[in-house]
Amino acid sequence: MKNTFKTLALASIVFLGSCSNDETTTPDGNEQAIEELENTLLQANDVADNVVIPGGTKNDGTPPTPNELISLDVSSSSTVALLGEGFDVSINSNANITGAYLQFKSNDGQVSDSYYDVDLNANSTTSKTTRNLFKSNKLKSSIFSKQVDDATLDVDFNLNIEPGTFCYVICVYDAEGNISAPEEVCVTVESWGGNNDVVGKWNFTKREETLNEETSTLLVGEEDCNEVTSFFCDSQEEIEVSFYCYITGDAFIRFNDNGTFEFASNDTSKNLNQDATAAACNAIYDEFEDSSSGSGQWAYNSDTETFILVIYEVEYNYNGQTQTYTYEPGEAEAFVETDGLKVEGNKLTYEEVIEEEGYGYKVYYEKE
Repeated sequence: MKNTFKTLALASIVFLGSCSNDETTTPDGNEQAIEELENTLLQANDVADNVVIPGGTKNDGTPPTPNELISLDVSSSSTVALLGEGFDVSINSNANITGAYLQFKSNDGQVSDSYYDVDLNANSTTSKTTRNLFKSNKLKSSIFSKQVDDATLDVDFNLNIEPGTFCYVICVYDAEGNISAPEEVCVTVESWGGNNDVVGKWNFTKREETLNEETSTLLVGEEDCNEVTSFFCDSQEEIEVSFYCYITGDAFIRFNDNGTFEFASNDTSKNLNQDATAAACNAIYDEFEDSSSGSGQWAYNSDTETFILVIYEVEYNYNGQTQTYTYEPGEAEAFVETDGLKVEGNKLTYEEVIEEEGYGYKVYYEKE
């Protein structure tokens, strides 16, 4: 499971096409019950016996003694894990590291009777790309600056791990056998759902984009074209045209109280047909429908007051060509960092600002 848990949290315990365990579902949206579940102390051996670590070999006993000749920094690692998915460890070191030793620990100090020796090269092949659900299709190509780690260790869960807390101790090693000093990180396994205020269907209403302190607003159905430029017809007459336009379409996202969600969006892009335009001496465009829809699970982290979205099924349609992707638990398409998500009454907004690029956007939804 690849995620971007550096500042957030969001997901729950219902899997696509299956039912949740009675012990962990919260169909009534009881936030207090969810918080109590997440405070449960998980036993170290139970966690060690129910993780799935690509490239990892489980060994009895404790890891080798470190010589501490190389460094390890895991400060940007997630402190949140997701049911059926797991968590990632963000690793940075001053050495060319090849592997890691990972041992689990209960919050009361008890360590597991086993540890994992992980080949980081084999583990890294499981990485997946991330995606932002609240960006329109127009904004998918935007570049967002994120910390780039030396390595990311992917730890997946099977279905036996329930909400609660545990810790892990990690060392890394290089090809020469040098081992870093251990670092300890404590993790909370989130329940699905957890915020009654977001439950319901939210319809997209408008988007604001800011570039170099200038803000523009686009409503549903409005057309946004690039700058007008001169164009010469076959008759040598000069006209003014835009080569590309984008029409913001309908979109919605529905959060269900069992921790599942669905979303859909439908936009239109228009490309200038230069041959037809030159012949007619009038701007003629080819239109392309650009839509997406999907479903997954969501969760709310009360400590950080942030959300996480996990997409298990998504369909993309561009100009009549459709691609559908379905992911099993532990292989979700993406985690979406949504710490800019705010809910106030019947208004939902998502905002992201890239200060170094002088760019930002904000999208608005209203509750149906």
